Amino acid sequence: MAILHNVLQKMTRHTPQQEPQSFVESNLADKINSMAPLFELQDKRQLIEVVCDKTGERYQSMILSVNLAENTIALDELFPQPTYGAYQPGDSFTVKHHVDGKLLSFKTKLESLLLQNNSPIYNFVLPKKAEYQQRRNSARIVLSRQQPLTVKLLSPWRTPWYATANNISSAGMRVVVGGNVIDQLTPGCLVPNCEFTFHPEIDIRCQAKVRAFRFLRRPYRHTEISLEFCDMAPQQRLQLQHLVESIQSPQAA
Repeated sequence: MAILHNVLQKMTRHTPQQEPQSFVESNLADKINSMAPLFELQDKRQLIEVVCDKTGERYQSMILSVNLAENTIALDELFPQPTYGAYQPGDSFTVKHHVDGKLLSFKTKLESLLLQNNSPIYNFVLPKKAEYQQRRNSARIVLSRQQPLTVKLLSPWRTPWYATANNISSAGMRVVVGGNVIDQLTPGCLVPNCEFTFHPEIDIRCQAKVRAFRFLRRPYRHTEISLEFCDMAPQQRLQLQHLVESIQSPQAA
């Protein structure tokens, strides 16, 4: 908490005294506490994940500064380095950090891109709050390559896709589609048909929402898509949950 105390001191020294000092310090303390995880990541120089919402490209970076006065968070250069000029102010990103089974995640927009000593600095809009939450509430299993689960999808552009599921839970699944199809995807877009048979007695046909996606070139060109089931019948969801939990239990033993 020492870093939070230092930030509070710096901020109060540069705050115009239009309000009582105790009121100013109280407001600043509330802001600092709401951003405590970001200050901790900055202090420990922890790597974070930065995902471009438009393309699904994933990068690593570190927090250089958290500016409460200007409502911005500055990140170090992205790795692997994107093509110069690939991103512009207004582009949307998701920032993530995983620790002890919990996930810090928030969406933000690129405010400016600066060069300092020939190295880029990415200034993003500060979120309203930064906190860790449990990563998943639903049991999830990784599916075997020897027994793949085939999934029939209808893309947001009504293009038929035949995909293979990597993992599944009662809440959603991650699927692989051959080739690069990210031009047909946007975060939160609807997949009008998701159809698969996970068990002889469980035939699923529902809509799904795209939560994340990325294009990979190795070991072959393919697109990974994370889907959230939308209108699955409650009874089917319960059956799927019980089946996933029954398969997961021997793995955890």
